[in-house]
Amino acid sequence: MREAVQLTTPRRYAAQVCRSTWTMSLAVLMAVAVAGCGGSATPSGTTTTTAAPQTVTTLAAPTATSTTSAASATTTLDPQAALQAEAVETVNQFYAAWNDALVTHDSRPLTALALPECESCALIAADIDTIARKNLRVVGGQITLSHVRADPGVDHGIPVQGELVRAAIQLIDASGKVTRSAEEDTAPGMLWILERRDGVLRIREINR
Repeated sequence: MREAVQLTTPRRYAAQVCRSTWTMSLAVLMAVAVAGCGGSATPSGTTTTTAAPQTVTTLAAPTATSTTSAASATTTLDPQAALQAEAVETVNQFYAAWNDALVTHDSRPLTALALPECESCALIAADIDTIARKNLRVVGGQITLSHVRADPGVDHGIPVQGELVRAAIQLIDASGKVTRSAEEDTAPGMLWILERRDGVLRIREINR
């Protein structure tokens, strides 16, 4: 399996990933890892209602302190609002784990927040593992989220929408050579589908 690939655009890469099971080394990282493959953008099992949607939003970047914890939210919000707040926090935590992994080269916090069938999540984790294996240093690449909001949903399917910006990134090998680079990339129409399984709310799909 080849590991050296030519950088491509995020949209073209999204199509390539969905057509193939071949993991393109580090290409997801360069395309802000937002390619969604398969499945519907609508969470399975979600019922339609004519009531005005209750929306939980946050404009904070994904940091460990950017959102109110889901545990405290359950004491002050009704069950639907608490679920929405937890979904927003989970998405924020996933990209906070991304930002940490660029430094630590540890993909385990990412996989802990994703379900096994999330293909994009698996590709993101694989890129971090490749960085670790090749002993690459990452300059930039941090992801910032904005306008993140959760729509009404249920434990087995709740949608979260928002905007994602990945900073310009360089990958540098042990000799100091830049082996990969990409300019800042923005994804304004992100959609995450989350599902609670074994008591934990995790990401099931990422779509752009």
